[in-house]
Amino acid sequence: MNVLVLSSSDKVFSAAVQLLALCGGHRALRACDVMQARTLIGQREFGAAVIYGDGPAAELRDICLTLAENCVGTAFLPRGGEVPGELYDSGVIVAERPLTKAALYVALRAALGIAYGYERLRRENADLKRRLEILKTVSRAKCVLASRGMTEEEAHAEIERRAMNERRSKTDIAKEIIEGNDVNEKDK
Repeated sequence: MNVLVLSSSDKVFSAAVQLLALCGGHRALRACDVMQARTLIGQREFGAAVIYGDGPAAELRDICLTLAENCVGTAFLPRGGEVPGELYDSGVIVAERPLTKAALYVALRAALGIAYGYERLRRENADLKRRLEILKTVSRAKCVLASRGMTEEEAHAEIERRAMNERRSKTDIAKEIIEGNDVNEKDK
């Protein structure tokens, strides 16, 4: 997973790289300022981000919110001043001050945890969409078979029987039925 590290501090970047190696060897990409970070965000996908308080507060707030909106686990490491409450409300992890390697590690692990959770949900969502498409296709095929005089149960059994006998997926059989390329049992 790509991890954006926005920091002009060599010390913070090097610590982040070391900690990422401990967390599974994720790839750290460095931006030294907000403009460079925005360019990288436009070029690559990031699972997590570490923002070390370099630059104007408004720009840092905006980049943190942008990353959080895109479901990226974002850790903000403030240098000083007040932390806007909306960062907390948006799911941005705010590290405690003073910044230590331990605080960076905790913030980074939390950001990676959010990224892992988001990725798991994204995969589950894709699987559910795939399964829904299969159900819709099979249901349409059942309707076609029902229009030929079968009951829903008979249509379901016919699709399953053909899939097993022909060693093909129910989806392939259903698509064939819908497209009218199947051979009706009564026509044999």
